This record gives sequence, C-alpha cells and structure tokens, in this order.
Amino acid sequence: MFYRLQNYCKLVKGANRAAIYDFKTGKVHSINKGAAQLLSACQDNTIEDLWDISSADTIHYMDFLHKLVDKELGTFDETQPTPAPELPLPCSPFKLDFIWLELTSACNSKCLHCYAECGPSSFVPEQVPHHRWLSLIAEAKQAGATAIQFIGGEPLLYPAWRELVVKAHQLDYECIEIFTNGTLVDENCVDFFKQYHVSIATTIYADNAETHDKITLQPNSFNKTMTAIKKIMEANIPLRIASIIMKDNEHEVENILKLYEKLGMEGNYPDVVRPTGRGDDQHLLPINYRKPPIKPPFYIDEDSFNTAHYYHSCLAGKIAVTTTGDVIPCIFARNQVCGNILNHSLVEILSGQPLTQCWHTTKDCINKCKDCEYRYACSDCRPLAQGNDPEKGWLTCPQNCSYNPYTGQWNTPEQANP
Repeated sequence: MFYRLQNYCKLVKGANRAAIYDFKTGKVHSINKGAAQLLSACQDNTIEDLWDISSADTIHYMDFLHKLVDKELGTFDETQPTPAPELPLPCSPFKLDFIWLELTSACNSKCLHCYAECGPSSFVPEQVPHHRWLSLIAEAKQAGATAIQFIGGEPLLYPAWRELVVKAHQLDYECIEIFTNGTLVDENCVDFFKQYHVSIATTIYADNAETHDKITLQPNSFNKTMTAIKKIMEANIPLRIASIIMKDNEHEVENILKLYEKLGMEGNYPDVVRPTGRGDDQHLLPINYRKPPIKPPFYIDEDSFNTAHYYHSCLAGKIAVTTTGDVIPCIFARNQVCGNILNHSLVEILSGQPLTQCWHTTKDCINKCKDCEYRYACSDCRPLAQGNDPEKGWLTCPQNCSYNPYTGQWNTPEQANP
C-alpha cells in the first residue's frame, strides 16, 4: 500500500515548515517539518509498507495521513506513486499587456508624495517628441498591449493628449485610462472621454478641502476634483478613485471610505505612500496606519501557482515609460531602468535582459521569501519593499510581511524580517 497527495495538491517546503497547496479548494494548508518529510518520503517511495510497522511514531504518522485523506488532500493507493512531474511552462512567454505613458512633468499640484517629483516649478521641456509617443502606442499594441494609461505630472497639461487618446482608440485598445487630478476636467473633456471610451482615475486624500489641499499644495483642489468626479459619474464614464495615506491624512481613512460609499462607488482600500520620488521621506510615513500585513489565509489556483515559479505576480506584462523615455517595470520602480525608447525600439527593450529579469523576479529569488512555504500564494510590491532597505535593494523582502520562515512563527513585521 502506498500513499500520495492528491493530483490537485502540491507540497511546498520552507526553511522551517511546509504547506500543501490544494487547487481543488484553493486553500493553502500549513504543516510542520516532520509532516513534510513524511510526505516527501511517501512520494519518493523511501518508506516501506507503513501498515506493517507498529511503532508509536508510525501510529502518529498514520493518524496524520488519514487526516489528510479525510480532508481529501491525500490518498492510499495500491499503485506505486510516480515522481511528481516537472511544472509545465506557462502556455506562452509573458507578453506586454499594460503600459503607462508618463506624458509630462508639468503639474498644477505639488503633492507631498509625488513619485516623479512633479509640480508647477519642476517642469522641464519634453524630451519625448510627440511623434514618438504616437509610434510607441502602435508598437505597444503590436507587442500585445491591451490597456494603456496616460499619466504625468498632470496628463491634461500635455498639449496634444487628445491625439494620443484618439490613436489608442483607433488601435482598439481594450482599456484607455487617464490618471488625472481632475482639476482641469471641464465639459469638453467629459464629452471627449465619452466619445472615445476613456476611463478616468483620480486621487482623493480626504473628505474635506483642508486635508486634501494640504497634501496637493494646490488651493481649492479638493473642490475642483470633487466637481470633476460628479461630472464624470453623471456621464457614466468608468471611474476609479485611489487614496494614498501618509502622516498628514492617516486620520482620514474612515472618512474616505464613507465618501466612497456616499458617492455610490467601490473604492480601493486606501494604500500607503510608496517610497519613491518625494514619497521617499521618512517624515511622510503614517504613524498608526500601515498597509495590511501579509498573513493567512492564503488562496491559490493551479495556473497562478505555476506562473509564480517563472514570473512576478504584479510586474510581468507591464512597463512604464517616463518623460525622459526611460522604460521601467513599474511607475514606482524609478531605479530599474530597462532601456530608453529614444534609443531603441520597444521590441528590443521587451526582449532585453534588464526587463526580462525584472519580469522574472519570482519569490524564489527575493530575500526571505525564497525560504517561505507560502511564497507561491503571496502578493508582492517590489517598490514598496525597497522602502524597507536603505540601499534600495531590488530583492529586499516585503516590509509588510509578519512571518518568519526560519522560526515558523507569525510576528510583527519588524521581528519577522531578519
């Protein structure tokens, strides 16, 4: 009689414990090192017939194996288990799917945390010619991109932003989004958004002008943004509202959520400031508010599990292009330059080693994560993690992880990051 995990289960070992990934239910079950060694021995056929061994340890082992059977995680079988097959490669290499275009450094706000350090006095002459933005939109679509977001600075301050939207619309991008502070949105803009099926994203920092304007450093910006939000919603234009939390508005979290509810829309739960640009300032960090810690329960499906062995769950398939033409894997990853569209074609950059390496930043190469049994079911933000490291190491461990894989214990993030 032989024992094996069900075909829809995978055993993943960590430094101290292990986990069984159940693709049937999507659950991830934690087990100790001894249980993991037992399951490995069963799979490797290094344990002879357990039924014929009568030691106390074996009775304990059998109880454990039967519990897995009861949970439909394991099975006894008269057929000798075959070695676990190699993980299948993703059906195709990751292609470009989403692209940010940072059109301008001009902005009528000077937000305390701006990742690109934009503002009224920080504008520099545009380095990417308009014709290059147009050709890049076509190159990205040909490379597989289905979604495009125009950002800045304030993208509505880019003189020919409408031409770029029209180009993306003509190329049948599935999603065309403009991330704007909303203060320049007028009736003509709303009509244009509706005509060309543009989605809008914006940011609010509070439910009142005093706090919001303190962060944007633009007087009356809250009222202007709220007016734009109402116009956009009345026109039934798809809208997202983001909120970034820092020291100056951490007391506004509940008020922001109530404002989402009052507007009758779903809002993303407020996010914490990213340590990029002006946001890389310890004095901006909230005192009491933190990004929710990574903790159980974890859930996974088989495709995501397989993909996580080869690609980063957030970065793969995405690029951002800055006002200088630099290509980076995320709008917040300003120190990970993978090429420049003024010197190379997009195809060359997409196939180049720097970007490929960023897309392949799996948990198997991230400090601490590589020794964790939950690594294939866990989310990750590389730019946020870099804020935990004075040297901004690309492979530094996530700052909001409360698990120590070397002790198998859940602690505070500070205790868990050795």
